[in-house]
Amino acid sequence: MEFDLLIDHIVKEVMGKLKTQNAVKEQEKKRCLVIVNGGTVSLEQVLLQLKEISCNYDLKILFSQAGREIVGEERFSGYETKELSMTEASSFLKNIDIVLLPLLTKNTCAKVAVGIRDNTVTYIISKAISAEKEIVAVNDSCSTEDGTAYADQLNLNIKKLKSYGITFVKSTELSNYILRENKKRVTCLREKKIITLADLFNIKNRKIVLSKDTIVTALAKEKAKDNEVSFEIEE
Repeated sequence: MEFDLLIDHIVKEVMGKLKTQNAVKEQEKKRCLVIVNGGTVSLEQVLLQLKEISCNYDLKILFSQAGREIVGEERFSGYETKELSMTEASSFLKNIDIVLLPLLTKNTCAKVAVGIRDNTVTYIISKAISAEKEIVAVNDSCSTEDGTAYADQLNLNIKKLKSYGITFVKSTELSNYILRENKKRVTCLREKKIITLADLFNIKNRKIVLSKDTIVTALAKEKAKDNEVSFEIEE
């Protein structure tokens, strides 16, 4: 009898420690807001990628209206979903480490490119850009290669979003970028003609992509060295 009580006590102690360890691990996970738009290209691949990412990140899912109607909430039933209003956006984003746009559509891409904030999703994306949050988007549903003038305009929207600091990857590369290559964080400043000291105050441990015609001032170069920032010239 005493032996059974001892075993029962040991089991309870072990289970208690395991729960504590799991709780600590959950607290250590970075917080990721996943915005689900209505894009369906590579949907199954995106779901697989998010499952891998969820091992290291606490995923919060926010649906656009099209995302809820076209993609469906049931495909994300294993994650916590959020219902946010525009007034709640700023305070919620403060606790988010990274924003993912894995099913970004041409429509939302175009709206964000020109600063339209007509719904909760476009508003939150704009606030994330303004707060200089890391934003990673999948371009499978919003890029095109048919060579028409219209296609050029759509791809120009993507280029505009890149200039805002949004990183674009293919669906098959999403988890690899987030879990491994994300350490090499990249900021795109291709459109700036001159990089000054002020441009680098809040940028640390990053690689900055510049155009070949961009001028970096002497003070900016010193700040870059202090902030462990490197420059890459894009041809």
